[in-house]
Amino acid sequence: MTIRPAALEKSISIMGSRAECLTEIFRDEVNLAVWNRVLQPRVSEFAAALTGCAGQLDRFVSLSEGDSVALALPNWALKMDGADAWVADADELVDMFRVLFEPGAVGLRLHVLQGTMCPRFHVDRVPVRLLCTYQGVGTEWLPEEKVIRPKSSGPLPDQPVGASDSERLPTGAIGLLKGEAWVGNEGRGLVHRSPEPGEQPRLVLALDWL
Repeated sequence: MTIRPAALEKSISIMGSRAECLTEIFRDEVNLAVWNRVLQPRVSEFAAALTGCAGQLDRFVSLSEGDSVALALPNWALKMDGADAWVADADELVDMFRVLFEPGAVGLRLHVLQGTMCPRFHVDRVPVRLLCTYQGVGTEWLPEEKVIRPKSSGPLPDQPVGASDSERLPTGAIGLLKGEAWVGNEGRGLVHRSPEPGEQPRLVLALDWL
């Protein structure tokens, strides 16, 4: 049996045009905070060029204090026009993540996706995850009133929703997705999935709290 949470228990999302809105993730009732921003042209151009050249790319690195996101790029990509601008932008995201959560290390995943990585709606078993889609369509997520949660502990059931029920993070936006491992957020992690890439492959950066 599955239930929908009572109205007073519903988590909410916060979106804003300033970076400061990301601090709203610390509110108990917020499980998604989004900074809607516009990417610099050189950053967007590099992202488009990288997805055009890389085919399928999956990079995983652990970043200690002082490490640069440049470690996640192949050597050939670092030589591309605009790589310095993209690295500077991504380094700012890592710095922001460190200031907010003070992790011992930051786990970085970088994907060029020609297909769908996680097509099923799911929750993350992490405290919080930062996502930024630099190229292509952004991550899809469900408002809490559309979510069906398990009555007791267990896997999230299939979500019988249509295309109009889900929402999407804008390309270039920075999203903080609160997961199941955030203290006090058990059973309330943000429900989301990877979208179909469509005509453009996706370049997705994710940061995790190690």
